[in-house]
Amino acid sequence: GTETFTFGAEADKSVVMTIGSKEMVANNVPVTTDVAPFIQDNRTYVPFRALTEAFGATVDYNAENNTVTTKLDGKTVVLTVGSTVLTVKTVTMDVAPFIVDDRVVVPVRFVGEAFGFTVEATQDADTGATASVVFYQK
Repeated sequence: GTETFTFGAEADKSVVMTIGSKEMVANNVPVTTDVAPFIQDNRTYVPFRALTEAFGATVDYNAENNTVTTKLDGKTVVLTVGSTVLTVKTVTMDVAPFIVDDRVVVPVRFVGEAFGFTVEATQDADTGATASVVFYQK
């Protein structure tokens, strides 16, 4: 099916990721990712590099110490696979990032909000489960 999202004139950047789909829409352009967003233990996870690069961030993964450093708009966010600490200032997440198919996946709200994005979920009309995750910046 087709979903339409309206952010108003204030949204400068937007990303829509749909649960179970490797197709995302970044600033109105379809993009294919390596890993589809998914729900695990009632939390939504998304592929970190795909999300942040869609907003223009630079991403560096250090395989020796399992850290991901992302820079965007003068902010640096550092996270470690397997750790609940996400460093902007210091923020402790309630779940840790992990690796799926050689890609780091993150709990979506913490990371999106760390970069100043509004994060909203849409629900499946039949099940009430999260269907898509929308990120936008004013």
